[in-house]
Amino acid sequence: MLTAGCSKGEEAAGTGGQSLDAATAPMSTAGVETGNPSAPSGSMRADVSALAGDTSGLNVRVTDMGTIIDLAADALFDFDKSTLTSVAEAELAKAAELIRRAPPGAIQVIGHTDSKGDDAYNQKLSEARAKTVAEWFGRQVGVRQREFQVSGKGETAPIVPNETAGGTDNPVGRAKNRRVEVVLPTTAPPG
Repeated sequence: MLTAGCSKGEEAAGTGGQSLDAATAPMSTAGVETGNPSAPSGSMRADVSALAGDTSGLNVRVTDMGTIIDLAADALFDFDKSTLTSVAEAELAKAAELIRRAPPGAIQVIGHTDSKGDDAYNQKLSEARAKTVAEWFGRQVGVRQREFQVSGKGETAPIVPNETAGGTDNPVGRAKNRRVEVVLPTTAPPG
């Protein structure tokens, strides 16, 4: 089911997160207790989320509002388009695997653009891209039964500056801001 809108909590999606990138941050388990009751007293204990092991190169961060997968729009869509490219499915399939393992609850799909172009146009494009991603998830086995809340924020929530400190264009920053966030619940909803 697709529902439009976003909550006030979504406004904080780009702040205060911890980045998890399984492709660039391998975890060593040497000397770490994983719940073994026979381990020596005073040893460290680490619990690893089942979600973290399956990111395989996805940009994933954990915030107070949930686990956020940042999907680069440039990897999913051609310039100024909201239809998926032929290579988009590989990235979306990785995200779908994380959705399958996520706790119950609605999945938020939030589109973002950079600051180039008209505000109203960017808003419409961000919404269309989020809807396209949610519709793709809605056709996947083990994912389609989830509720998807779809919204777009246009250029209003950049994660890095679109311009350099000197006021010149920042193409690397703009590329990072063009994204679709998939927000997974971190715990089961109350009830």
